[in-house]
Amino acid sequence: MEIRFQNTTEYNINEYKKFVEFHAQKYNLKYHLYTIFIMALLIFCMILQFSYGNIALGIGFVFVLAIFLFYRVLHPLFLTKKEANSKKVQKKMKNTYTFYDDFTIISNGKDSVKLKYYRFYKIFEENDRFYLYLDKNHSYILLKNNFSIGNADEFYSFIKKKLWRKI
Repeated sequence: MEIRFQNTTEYNINEYKKFVEFHAQKYNLKYHLYTIFIMALLIFCMILQFSYGNIALGIGFVFVLAIFLFYRVLHPLFLTKKEANSKKVQKKMKNTYTFYDDFTIISNGKDSVKLKYYRFYKIFEENDRFYLYLDKNHSYILLKNNFSIGNADEFYSFIKKKLWRKI
């Protein structure tokens, strides 16, 4: 198999912060709209129960609402802090992305994973990087100036042909 593109990107705290900002810009509106919808539904149920005299059930909805809000606000903060303190960010792990015609191999020196292109959820391009999302929460970062085989413009054309609906 012929290697089409190869890129080695180092994960560090600055790259992670840029990713978090990008991710928030892309997905926070949906996250907040969903949160508001569920809150409105819970408040409606709570008011309905209090108006019908079901005080215990109304208080139950108050607790469910409080737990839901606690989870929706604090869970992303804990995840971000956990990822920022992870080995891959703290020890500046390097991922090498090798792209072939039908699949890509991602290696960090210890582990390797082989992915077919259909497994990517979405791919976003910024001025200096690509984000290869596996799902809504997990992404690989490719810096455009780190291609050792090929270049960013050719890579964009290549990946666009493979995943035209996901770019």
